[in-house]
Amino acid sequence: MSDRFRILCLETSAQICSVSVVTESGEFHSVSDAIQNHAEVLMRLIQDCLDKSGTGMKDISAIAISDGPGSYTGLRIGSSTAKGLCYALQVPLIKVSTLGALAQAALSHTEKTIIWPMIDARRMEVYHGIYNRALEPLQAINNGIIDQEGFVPNWLRLEATIICGDGGEKAAKYLGLPFLSLAPSSAYLCSLATEAWHQKDFVDAVSYEPFYLKQANITVAK
Repeated sequence: MSDRFRILCLETSAQICSVSVVTESGEFHSVSDAIQNHAEVLMRLIQDCLDKSGTGMKDISAIAISDGPGSYTGLRIGSSTAKGLCYALQVPLIKVSTLGALAQAALSHTEKTIIWPMIDARRMEVYHGIYNRALEPLQAINNGIIDQEGFVPNWLRLEATIICGDGGEKAAKYLGLPFLSLAPSSAYLCSLATEAWHQKDFVDAVSYEPFYLKQANITVAK
């Protein structure tokens, strides 16, 4: 193959599971499945994406994983799959912030200078971060209740802000802010994973744990 690398990107943090392969030229191929059983569909999606892009397992140079926050179960499935592939193929692991990838994806759709990506955490709760157009975080990633006092930072310039992400629509309606309909996708990992590859910004696949932010809400059966 003419490209020096091909990165396999996995997005399992949200309801829609997706997989992409990106080449050094920036070309990428993506497949997805809305079935909410990532353990069932992920390996099939990986094979489908490899076939679609004309890529063999031996051609993969690195695995990129959506780091979270997001679905606890989805992140566990994605990280265990990515770590297993890294070990089997002897390739490095790249982590990409799920919210950072959403913020970057929003840049080409808006002139707003403050991007506020949100991921649904059920009811009125979201995982969220705030970024400028240079993708510099203006606030640490956190979870918050949309209708709770203090959710909106007092320094935030609302007229310069746009909300995006699969948790953003309910927040935009409540706060009266513009909303950009974007959900986490492996396609949004591609450019950031490529940048990390060039910078050799890899993580140790053995010790890697996703950014869960919150632990699973597990109850004991009665």
